[in-house]
Amino acid sequence: MDKIKIHNFGPIKDIDIKLSKLMVFIGPQGAGKSAFAKLLTIFSDIYWWTNICKNNNPLSEFKKMEIVNYFAPDTYIEYYGRNDVNIRYRDGKFSISIKDLSQQEIYDYCKMLISSSYSDNIIDMGLDIVDNQQVEKSIKDNLNFLRANLRYACYIPAERNLAGAVSSSLANIILSKIPLPNTLMEYLSLFERAKNHFPIYNATFLGVEYDKNHGSNCISVLGDIEKYLSLEECSSGIQSALPMLMITDFAREEKYFDSYVVEEPEQNLFPTNQREVLNKLISIANSDECTYMVITTHSPYLLSALNVSMLANNLRKVDVNKKEEVDSIVPPQFQIDSADVSVYSLGGREYCESIKDERTGIVSVNYLDVVSDSIGADFNKLYHLYLKTLQK
Repeated sequence: MDKIKIHNFGPIKDIDIKLSKLMVFIGPQGAGKSAFAKLLTIFSDIYWWTNICKNNNPLSEFKKMEIVNYFAPDTYIEYYGRNDVNIRYRDGKFSISIKDLSQQEIYDYCKMLISSSYSDNIIDMGLDIVDNQQVEKSIKDNLNFLRANLRYACYIPAERNLAGAVSSSLANIILSKIPLPNTLMEYLSLFERAKNHFPIYNATFLGVEYDKNHGSNCISVLGDIEKYLSLEECSSGIQSALPMLMITDFAREEKYFDSYVVEEPEQNLFPTNQREVLNKLISIANSDECTYMVITTHSPYLLSALNVSMLANNLRKVDVNKKEEVDSIVPPQFQIDSADVSVYSLGGREYCESIKDERTGIVSVNYLDVVSDSIGADFNKLYHLYLKTLQK
């Protein structure tokens, strides 16, 4: 069983959890959600594994992810993942082990995986793999994409909104060596690939579709009147959501990743659209080729929508006679087994707390009511004062 244990890493106090099919983390700013997401992404990085084997600056990936200063003298991290890999950070050092393999054998195994990944991608680009000069140029020109593809997990960063604003200028950004975060550059490179993969990509619930026939960054606004905009001219919600959806569908179709780490999928979206995006992510998490999906969020709406998906699946299993009725409310691809879902609140009295109700299997209604109760209490106080003022 894949699992991870983290002690005293930046804002993360203590986390000791098994990795489930779908993991959702909610909490206030600075609680450690993003730190956890980035850690898990790094641990899925085959190239980074080779750095540990050779002690070749294993902290470089943490610097790229801007979490290198999170280490403390008593930081302890342990990760058990795919291929029986065990990664540990203790006493200021990383170590890696894979059952029955020496360090050199682990290194050789990782190099083989890296070489295979590069070869597959170069062939996908239509290039001759035996032409060393062409291959070297292709690797250099596509380094951000190829580097991202050496991870098992596809990382969707919180700062992705910028991708919508600068995606049409990606080539100039690379040539000008503008110092954007590495995670954003990799995300932009994936988006460029996704745009080439989908000549037309429909996002009906957002009211738009991407249409390459009218330009590499053209968005068709769906409706009675034909209207085209550049992605830069679209709303912030579309700029955030559309590239993310295109990238996840592209990655899934091309089998580039087997896991997904998505930060704040609700960014700039109305609650009904938040649910649509979550449904899309659930459909990916449900697929056989997805090992796990991590979602970080600030949105209780997202948790409520997740409850709907879990409750539909639970009801469908408990009473087969209600299957058709349940499916008419929540289509099967958007339902998820609550046994495959973990939901944690970070930053509270108990730093990492499961907020699933053990009896019902869904997110605790009490937790969902906490914020609304606090706001409602203040509203009631003010409302009674307002009534007294009117009576005067």
